[in-house]
Amino acid sequence: MKRIRPIHGFAIVLLFAGVVWAADYALDGGFSHSGYIRVSPGDDGTVRIDVSDLEPNSVRFYRFLNYGNQEVLFLVGRDELGKIHVGFDASETHYKTRRGFSFQDGWMIDNKCETATRLTELEPGHRGGCRPVPMRHHLEGDVLVLKEEDVLAGWRLFR
Repeated sequence: MKRIRPIHGFAIVLLFAGVVWAADYALDGGFSHSGYIRVSPGDDGTVRIDVSDLEPNSVRFYRFLNYGNQEVLFLVGRDELGKIHVGFDASETHYKTRRGFSFQDGWMIDNKCETATRLTELEPGHRGGCRPVPMRHHLEGDVLVLKEEDVLAGWRLFR
């Protein structure tokens, strides 16, 4: 019977650790950020997004990453009347699953339980349940302005 050399044991441990890390990364949604547009705060602590080319009845998904490596996923949509709606890509009930939302024909679809909410209901008064958590924002013409602290208010949903 052959003995395992220490170098071979070390290689097996490294291989096992790599497989565990890759599985954890994949299950945590690490490979699914391709559909998100990455944004970061400027020197003044705000995120500015040009929404002039955002078509009515459409949504874009964003990935906020600041200098402290805090990541927040959010969405920006324009309803059929042209009003801008902003919310986190998580709901109060399913945020731990990290599945987020998809958009289809004016409806935000919860990827966990497949319930649908109108994009127009993404307002501060409509909170809770299987709908995106709304985010505070304001518009300066065709530029959406988000304060870093307003974006980080939803960081608890992504830790």
